[in-house]
Amino acid sequence: MILLNGQPSECIPITDRGLQYGDGCFTSMLVKHGVVSAWMLHDKRLQTNVKYLGIMPIDWNDVCHWVRQAAKSQQYAKKSIVKVIITRGTGGRGYNPIGCHSPNVLVSTHTYPLIYEKWCKEGIQVVLLEQRLGISPLAGFKCLNRLEQVMLKREVQARGADDGVVCDMHDHLVETSNSNLFWRKDNTLFTPNLLLAGVCGTMREQVIAVVGELGFDLQEVSIGSEVLRDADEVFITNAIMGIIPVRCIENIHYNSFDACKTIILRLCA
Repeated sequence: MILLNGQPSECIPITDRGLQYGDGCFTSMLVKHGVVSAWMLHDKRLQTNVKYLGIMPIDWNDVCHWVRQAAKSQQYAKKSIVKVIITRGTGGRGYNPIGCHSPNVLVSTHTYPLIYEKWCKEGIQVVLLEQRLGISPLAGFKCLNRLEQVMLKREVQARGADDGVVCDMHDHLVETSNSNLFWRKDNTLFTPNLLLAGVCGTMREQVIAVVGELGFDLQEVSIGSEVLRDADEVFITNAIMGIIPVRCIENIHYNSFDACKTIILRLCA
């Protein structure tokens, strides 16, 4: 299913600013038997991003209705995906958004990749990527311009890995090509702070919210990738995959998944 402003469609105007400039934001959501997981967090993300970008007006009741309509169409699937893209709409040539008063909202359904279930059970092989993420005033937001992530995925594929850890221009850990990053040392969980680069994922937010209840301390840090050599365990998170244990990062192997398993039972059971 593809809905454009609530109507079935497979076309969008060539003048849409999402196409022309990446002028918009998006979120991807896990759907289980027709029900969106963590919809309130995704709704909050969309509204926060739209407000920051100055895209208006949006009828959020309509967006919620369209999302539920799309999710319901997948009620017979154990797992599926609903993606929402919001663009500033159509406009003339040039960066100036003046005159764009009719945003476009695209809601689409997608098949759930079964490889993620295998990764959840068996863990993944990860590499340290050579590409760096640029420092950005849009750090934390899920904006449409994903060219850095496209290039990261190309490097992951070229190196034959499942995913790759990426640092920023200061060689501080940020995330992987499409997920947030956590690691544990003793009883403390660490995750990169995302003040300068990266995306604040909804599953990351859920993990941060529960680790204290599960007996772990948490620190958001700016630090280099060398700390991963001394970690007891590493895992990654995103809304679609959930929580995925990292089996190895290049020649560094991990055999403990205590925190990962505990958090999976709390959030993904």
